[in-house]
Amino acid sequence: MRNVCKSVFLVCLLTWAASLSAQTFPVFNFPPCDFSDNFYMENGFDASKLSTMGARFGDARLTGAPAFLPGQVNWVTDSNCSVNDPNRRNVRILATTGAYKDDTGLPTEFFSAIAFVFNQNFFTSNVNARGFMLQDIVGAFEAYAATKQTVNGVLAPSPCGSMGDGLQPCFSPIIATPGLRHDWRLSSNRNGLDGSGIPGDPPKVVTPNPVFSYFGDDLTGSWIITHFWWTKFAVGGRPDQPNPTSTCQTILAAAGKQNGFSLDGTPILHSGDELHFIEGVPGTPPQFGFSQHQTDALLQAQATAPCGAEGNLAPNGTDGGAVWLVCPTILDPRNGAIAQDAFLDVVRSNGSPIDARFQTTFSCLQSTGKFCNE
Repeated sequence: MRNVCKSVFLVCLLTWAASLSAQTFPVFNFPPCDFSDNFYMENGFDASKLSTMGARFGDARLTGAPAFLPGQVNWVTDSNCSVNDPNRRNVRILATTGAYKDDTGLPTEFFSAIAFVFNQNFFTSNVNARGFMLQDIVGAFEAYAATKQTVNGVLAPSPCGSMGDGLQPCFSPIIATPGLRHDWRLSSNRNGLDGSGIPGDPPKVVTPNPVFSYFGDDLTGSWIITHFWWTKFAVGGRPDQPNPTSTCQTILAAAGKQNGFSLDGTPILHSGDELHFIEGVPGTPPQFGFSQHQTDALLQAQATAPCGAEGNLAPNGTDGGAVWLVCPTILDPRNGAIAQDAFLDVVRSNGSPIDARFQTTFSCLQSTGKFCNE
C-alpha cells in the first residue's frame, strides 16, 4: 500500500511539474487552491454562503484588488488542484500576500486570500472531533490589518463603527490592499504547546481556555481580523486631545526611525511586542531601541493614555466589513508553492513595495524555489 501511495504522489508531482515547465527546480510543494465545498462544510463553514455572499475567489473578485496591474487576475481555473489534493477545488490563487510574522516581525509570511466572511452566520454549528466549533478555533488566530487612518489628508484617531469613539473624523476599516497603510501581520506562530493559541489576544486571557495550533487545528487557515491604530494620544484630533502627548511623540519618532513609515506617515509595526509597546501593555519588553528603564517609564505613562489600540468588527456584521478571512498561510513557500504565474500582493507606494524585502523574498522563491539565503 505504501508503494501505491508513493506512486500516486509521484504522478501528481509529475503532472504539476509538467504544467510549470518553466521552473528549473524540483516541485513538491503545490501552489494554493481553494477548498472544496465539502471540506468547508466538514470544518464549520457554510460553503453556499461563502459562494453567494462571501466574496469567494473562484466565484467572485477575478479582477480588482488585490490585483493591481492592467489585465491581472486574482485566480485561475486549474484542474491540477483537486488532483494534487482532493480537499481542494480547481481554483488556484495567484494573489500572494506578504505579511510579517507576529513573534519575530520578519517579512517571511505569505498567504492566499480565498474568501471574506462578513458575519457569524457563515459558520455552521458543526463541531470537530475534539468538540470545538470553527468560530472558536479561528478566534485564536489574528490577522492584523493596518488600515489607513488618513481621512481627507488628516489622521483620524479612531475607526468608524463599533470599534470607534463615535466622533468624526473616523477611518473606515477597509482591508483591501489599497486601504492599508502598511502590510499585514499574522499570528501563524501560535500553537497549543506554548499556550499561545488561545481564543482572543493571549496576553489578556488565561488558561484553562482551550488552546489551538494554527497549522494543526485551523484546517481552513482562517483568521479573525484585528485592526490596530494610533490613538488620539499619538495623533491628536479630538476636542479633549487636540495634540499628541510627549510620550507618544517620543515613541513615534523612535519607531519610525527603526521601522520606517507607512503611507499615512505613521511608523510601521512589525511584531506583536511592538503593538503591545504602543498600547502600554505592562511587562512588554523594550522596543525601538529604548532601554529597560526608559521602557518602564514609557509603559507607565501610557497606562491612561496609550498610543495604540486594537479591536475587531462586530461579529453580527453590523459594521459592514469582513470580520474573518479564509486566507491560509503557505506552510512552506519553497519548491513550487510560489508558482510562476503568481504575483505579490503588498502595500505599494508609486508602484513599489514600501517594504522591499517582501519582493526580494518572493522573487527568490519564485525563481529558485528557495529563500534568498539558502
